[in-house]
Amino acid sequence: MFQGPKIRKCFITTCKRCRREIPAGVKEFPFQSVVVECPLCGEVRRYLPSELMLGKPHPLVGKRPPTPARATGD
Repeated sequence: MFQGPKIRKCFITTCKRCRREIPAGVKEFPFQSVVVECPLCGEVRRYLPSELMLGKPHPLVGKRPPTPARATGD
């Protein structure tokens, strides 16, 4: 049977500056805020767990692996 292309989903967030879906760089759902750098505009921002979702990053992000997110201890 034909297997279609594998759709790779990861945790993403919407960049607050360029409004594109970017990978959050986390493997599991975080319970603390994470700091993510946008690979498109370079903005570094803190995102709450409620701002992360499971989905596909924007096609402009490309195949580059995301930088690991840093959990904040606030």
